[in-house]
Amino acid sequence: MVRSGHGRRSARVALLAAAAVTAATTIGLLGGRVSDRPRIVPVAEDVAVRDFAPASLDTPESPAPTAAPAESVDLLAAGGWAGGAAVSYLKFRVDLPAGAPPAHAELWLARHSGRLPGIVELSVVPWADWRAGQVTAGSAPRLGQVVGSVFPTGFETAVHFDVTSVLRDSGEYAFAVTAPTSDAIGLFDAQESRAKRPPTLTLQWNTGPRPSASPLNRLPGSMIVAPPSTALRYLQLPGWLPEEAAPYWAPSTDDGAYATASATEEPSPPPPPLPTPGDPVATPAPSPSDSAAPSSEPTPSGMPSPSVLPSPTDSPAPLPSNSPSASDRPSPSGLASVSVSPSASVAPSPSRSPSASVSPNASGSPGAPVSPSVSPSASGLPSASASPSASASQGPSPSPSSSGPSEPDCRLGDRGVPECGVLWGVAPGAHTSVNRASALRTFENLTQRPQAVYHAYHRGDQMFPTAEEIGVARDPRSPRMLMLNWKPLNATWREIANGDPWSDDYLDRLAAHIKATFPEQFFFTMHHEPEDDVRANPLLGMTARDYAAAFRYVVQRLRADGVTNLISVVCFMAYIPWNTKSWFPDLYPGDDVVDWVAWDAYAYSDPGYGYGDFAEMMNRRSSGHPDWPGFYTWAAKRFPKKPLMVAEWGLWYSAFNRGHQADFFRSVGRQIDLFPRVKALIYFETPSNQAGRDSRVHATADGLAAYRDLGKLPVFRVEPPPEVRSADQRPKAPSPPSPTAVKPPGG
Repeated sequence: MVRSGHGRRSARVALLAAAAVTAATTIGLLGGRVSDRPRIVPVAEDVAVRDFAPASLDTPESPAPTAAPAESVDLLAAGGWAGGAAVSYLKFRVDLPAGAPPAHAELWLARHSGRLPGIVELSVVPWADWRAGQVTAGSAPRLGQVVGSVFPTGFETAVHFDVTSVLRDSGEYAFAVTAPTSDAIGLFDAQESRAKRPPTLTLQWNTGPRPSASPLNRLPGSMIVAPPSTALRYLQLPGWLPEEAAPYWAPSTDDGAYATASATEEPSPPPPPLPTPGDPVATPAPSPSDSAAPSSEPTPSGMPSPSVLPSPTDSPAPLPSNSPSASDRPSPSGLASVSVSPSASVAPSPSRSPSASVSPNASGSPGAPVSPSVSPSASGLPSASASPSASASQGPSPSPSSSGPSEPDCRLGDRGVPECGVLWGVAPGAHTSVNRASALRTFENLTQRPQAVYHAYHRGDQMFPTAEEIGVARDPRSPRMLMLNWKPLNATWREIANGDPWSDDYLDRLAAHIKATFPEQFFFTMHHEPEDDVRANPLLGMTARDYAAAFRYVVQRLRADGVTNLISVVCFMAYIPWNTKSWFPDLYPGDDVVDWVAWDAYAYSDPGYGYGDFAEMMNRRSSGHPDWPGFYTWAAKRFPKKPLMVAEWGLWYSAFNRGHQADFFRSVGRQIDLFPRVKALIYFETPSNQAGRDSRVHATADGLAAYRDLGKLPVFRVEPPPEVRSADQRPKAPSPPSPTAVKPPGG
């Protein structure tokens, strides 16, 4: 009996041991220890890539920025300056339990020094096979969808982004850090940071508030982060941010501003990072310089002081004003100490990269992932080997080996949004009697590349697309997307919204024409630049709210009539005096009827209003309206989930400053990545607009050469439009809308 009992006990012990082994294996018993789910993942590779002009656009005598000194390799940089730009790239290697993505994930960046720009953005980089030591301005990978934007007030300790929907599986994830500025560079700690505050992913497997937490607690002292957020959630922190600085979320205000402590003054230096007991850390490949790095945090010398950063000083005016003094703008040579050297060790890459594209969200909450897989480039588009013109200030990193992996091409996704890169287009021969198709061919021959988007204008009761426009779109050598622009003439906005019989009849005939002739996707806008025609008197039927109601009605009626291939675009004039009017927000028709948000932007070669580089044009501000953040920044906060388009852009040539045209076009290539939400850029080409200004790209030989080089950049290489969908593949049309009665304000 004793032997029998002993046998039963042995069997039970054996079964329990087997169960323990199985359970341990299930939760990751490796190397004699249990591998917990990772909570902190430091960056595996990072690099800051800059591409600055050899001289400022304003001060040609200024020396070119020089290579950064060795002691500044712990910096990442993001922003624009004097016609150039800095973009930082991050790569993380993440090992997630099979089938168990984290419940929440954040990417953290520590401010290195100086004032942060008013907006910092994080984008997915779909191609993760790059190596930090080989990335240059000419070989940097293209950016995908924006993960989110944060809006620092100046001196936050750190910024962070919600990347939960990006991290879905084990593999390599790559991101880019940008700031859409023309006069500021944000500095962050890199992997080799002497303060030991590298870019970090924090993963949470359970979310929720701390039981004893007050949702209105503020970060103590200088420990302020951006954003403080808009939910009641406790965050896992990176090891270098003290636990007592945990950001309990505070509700945001109605206008979207964050309720947070002030970060407008330079705080005291942060304390050294403290280890967090019990936190498993995923350690990246070792860097040779880590062991020799001193413990003190360097302050870059020569970086422009926030107090001397230039700001627009000219209020908008229809005509350029006098040229500012060359001494009004600091020399770009102050950027010499901004590090752009790679600060990462190169380790073998996993055999697979996860899908890592997301819909943008300014609050940091990304949308659904989008697969970054792409198809080969169509013939006629620039080849993968095309690169921008050499810059005197490209970093010392070696060029990538031709035998290494090459970046795949980008293709169009849902609603015509490229998965990466930017659609390149033109509105040719504007304000002329030249046949538009002929003008397009002339423009393409002149610039030596086909256009991805053709912008055409229609008025009144014209039917579109025309047979000629359909031929342009279906050109077998270089198919193009159409951007069709319609301006009603026979009814006010309120009459259209209220079901005006003439307008209804026209829209129904237009819908029948489109369904019968053009099933391909196309961009459509109604009455672009409506600001010029807004009338405050509600009796005129042309208020901002009337426009929004008319736009809604037109899009809904066309969709109800079966035009499901229409991609709706609302297009603003983006002229600063209009942007700051009380009625300006009322122009927006609503997310359900707007697929893209666009604006028109022009630069001037005559010094004064609108003079500068590409970034100034894209995010123009004015001292006369100091609260206006620039259109791009406003749109990033106001429309976080919408792709942006520049439906018209151009440079007004000046015979008194001929060299500016080439300088400006070069700045486009250097700074386009600072605006990752922009997915289409359409040039407006005319020999003479209403004011007699000339935007032709061949106004100077150097300007034409610079524009040709611009069109060859990989960022503008996007796959042609998808094949025509058959009728049975189209979504079912919605029910027709009812006429919308728009009441006067207060009525």
